[in-house]
Amino acid sequence: MDKALFGSIAPYVVGLAVAAALYIYSGTFEYTPRPGTLGPEVWPRLAILLIAASCLFELTRRLIVGGKEATGFMEAFDREPQTEQAQPVYPRLVIGGVVLMAFYAVLVPILGFILATFLFLAAFMYVGNYRAHGVVWGASAAVTIFCGILFLRIAYVSLPRGIEPFDRLTDAFFAIPSLW
Repeated sequence: MDKALFGSIAPYVVGLAVAAALYIYSGTFEYTPRPGTLGPEVWPRLAILLIAASCLFELTRRLIVGGKEATGFMEAFDREPQTEQAQPVYPRLVIGGVVLMAFYAVLVPILGFILATFLFLAAFMYVGNYRAHGVVWGASAAVTIFCGILFLRIAYVSLPRGIEPFDRLTDAFFAIPSLW
């Protein structure tokens, strides 16, 4: 086996081994099963299977192409010589995003997951200089509802409800009949 090929597949072989060990370990969780609910091993095992599948895919791909670097669809048709262009750097946007995430982490227990996520997403888009107001608020609402359904209704994750009076928004979210 070529040394370059071995070097390119080694991380994926290690990834498969780690995924196998974690999958076995995730089956050892001790808990009292409740009828009609998923156990605590379901979601970690699903994530571990996805990791293993991606490692297996990349390992197979590299063995088939012989360790060559992958190219995308557009690169295959691009015949012009590559010229290096300096990418713009926006340190204020990065700092603003980090500050927003810190505020989000502090405010989630106070405002609750639903309200804090909605406001965080809108503020994050505004910090990123996106100014289509309808899209900002609509996307924030859609993503918040999706995440609420996913975490609160499907995965049964206990998320912060918030303090009085903000916890009423979480109660209202649970009261929406179509989310049952």
